[in-house]
Amino acid sequence: MRFDIIFDSRRWAAFSELSVWRFLLTGMQVTFTMAAIAIVCSLVFGLLLALMRVSRFPFLRWPAGLVIETIRSLPVLLLIFFSSLLIPRLGIGLDPFGAATLALTVYTAAVNAEIMRAGIVSIDRGQIEAARSLGLGYVQTMRYVVLPQALRRVIPPQVSQLVTLIKDTSLAAVIGVNELTRRTQILYQSEQPPNPLQALFVAACVYFAVNYTLSRLSRRWELSVGGAPLRVDAH
Repeated sequence: MRFDIIFDSRRWAAFSELSVWRFLLTGMQVTFTMAAIAIVCSLVFGLLLALMRVSRFPFLRWPAGLVIETIRSLPVLLLIFFSSLLIPRLGIGLDPFGAATLALTVYTAAVNAEIMRAGIVSIDRGQIEAARSLGLGYVQTMRYVVLPQALRRVIPPQVSQLVTLIKDTSLAAVIGVNELTRRTQILYQSEQPPNPLQALFVAACVYFAVNYTLSRLSRRWELSVGGAPLRVDAH
């Protein structure tokens, strides 16, 4: 291996320019925007799927389980391709950014549904029975007793899922979304001499800084709620 290529100062020179960093960080803003939209929307849909999954009614529980397990079994990249090709044919005007965000939302909602389901079933059955004995109905028990505790317990795995989501946004580059990975590719293809190793290393450092910070935050939250992570089935 020619290490002189890696340490060639000409290939690192671009990163001394403010415009290059502005170009890359603008891509990171796109990455954050995609992740933020996907995580917020997926929390809403994930909670609905989780409540259906733990429902006592089979006509709610079985379809929710089928949707969750089917989506979790599919690669995120396949969902991105499917979304970018199918949605325009339905007459819905979604650009690549919207198509990728939709695919990430759908996948993350299925994962979040399992995380939230694990949080709900982790609540001691005695608390539910006590609430029902006090005259609270099913909805009131879920609203005032189960969900406040369950949602607090799932904060650490939700942060971990956010880390995974930020990494998965890089897959949107394949359909032309100008997030960080795509802008890194544009950068090293336009530089003379080409500097793919250097550009990808810088992008990796940016991803690491963001995701490591979130991972440490997740660990601190995990310890604050008892240090026992929830057990969630994963593929």
